[in-house]
Amino acid sequence: MVDPIKILDKAKRSNLKDPWARREAWRDHPSFSKMSQLRGMFPGLGIATGLFAVYLVYDHFSGPKSHKH
Repeated sequence: MVDPIKILDKAKRSNLKDPWARREAWRDHPSFSKMSQLRGMFPGLGIATGLFAVYLVYDHFSGPKSHKH
């Protein structure tokens, strides 16, 4: 969980003179990074892709052996 007190303390310790820069310090938190947002956009995509690949391999090897056209 994000602790706003720690973020504010970090902004104070960085000796930011600009008051607006201090207010924008929360944006540096790792939970607001681009990669974090992209991972959160598709939460089950990795698991679903892996399971689909396992299904395709199973289907390929367990399917009917005769190919009648």
